[in-house]
Amino acid sequence: MSSINLATYHVDSVSGFLPTPDPLPVLPPYFSAWDDLGKQLPALLLTGRFREWVQRMPLLDINQLTGRAQLERAMLLLTTFGNAYVWAEATPAMTIPRNLAIPLWQLSQQMGRKPIIGHAANVLHNWRRLDPAGPIALENLALLQPFLGSSDEAWFVLVTVAIEADGAAALPLLVQAKDAIAANDTTTLASILQQLSVIIDKMSHTLMRMYEKCDPHIFYHRVRSFLASWPAPGVVYEGISDTPHIYAGGSAGQSALLQSLDATFGVRHTSEHSRHFLREMQDYMPPAHRNFIRALAQGNDIRSFVESQHGHPPELQPLFNLCIEQLTTFRKKHMEIAIRYITMQAPKHVDAKGTGGTSLAQMLGAAKQQTREHLI
Repeated sequence: MSSINLATYHVDSVSGFLPTPDPLPVLPPYFSAWDDLGKQLPALLLTGRFREWVQRMPLLDINQLTGRAQLERAMLLLTTFGNAYVWAEATPAMTIPRNLAIPLWQLSQQMGRKPIIGHAANVLHNWRRLDPAGPIALENLALLQPFLGSSDEAWFVLVTVAIEADGAAALPLLVQAKDAIAANDTTTLASILQQLSVIIDKMSHTLMRMYEKCDPHIFYHRVRSFLASWPAPGVVYEGISDTPHIYAGGSAGQSALLQSLDATFGVRHTSEHSRHFLREMQDYMPPAHRNFIRALAQGNDIRSFVESQHGHPPELQPLFNLCIEQLTTFRKKHMEIAIRYITMQAPKHVDAKGTGGTSLAQMLGAAKQQTREHLI
């Protein structure tokens, strides 16, 4: 029996951090106003009428939601509406009206998340399969809730969904690796490392497909703005408090996948540019996923164990290093994409920051370098 029960952490042995069953495409009839607003969102943003429609939206009771799938569907809609409301026009709105702010705030508190768009809502619960019997793969995915509805926006999100699907196979292997270490089973660990290297390489290949159908100019000017952090001095949630709040926007750093790999391999991010950001991003994850990372970080990590074996069996160290090289490559490719899609698109006088609010070059560069430094 595994020492870590995946189900306890809302991790599926096949789909990983992606939900099983698939995300709900619609809420019960009581919430039809939310579903209808979601359908109209691209047209309302295009015509400049979204804020007007939100202001006349009914105040609905989130206690009418039942089950995790409905809660996640509501979280997707309300966080999308919140970001769309703030960034709908050239001048950001500094107050979210009470008929949106109250259910958004209450729901985020219940879910243990922040009341702003995040990776969990915008990626993990924002897709559907074209063929319900087919795989969770790029050729079989469609976006559930867009902002403006362009193919570039859909591709950006769905590539990230596909990376989560690719990486799902790694999660039970990480648990098995911890068990193999506890049992001093080097043969099993070597086999797991071989499998993990293949999975991480597949994730990198999927990441590079971003270039196929997501144009950097369109991403920067038409997609990225809706995923941004709240502007200073913060956004007021009307009906909750008069205090402005600043939260980080949607960011790949909020994915538990890479941080789970780091925790198990023993990759430590000690740089001032990466340590605080990656730790802060855990607060934007579903609590169960955050706790999964922390469970994997308990006890011996793979690097420490491999070092203790002093080269026996001889294949163990090269296989570990292969995984670290693959993880470094993934982060290198991610940094290249971020530079091309954000840094190179930003006006010369603007400090290019990611949607999570951090300085891209410094944070991603530090994360890549510190991953590589964990080679044995």
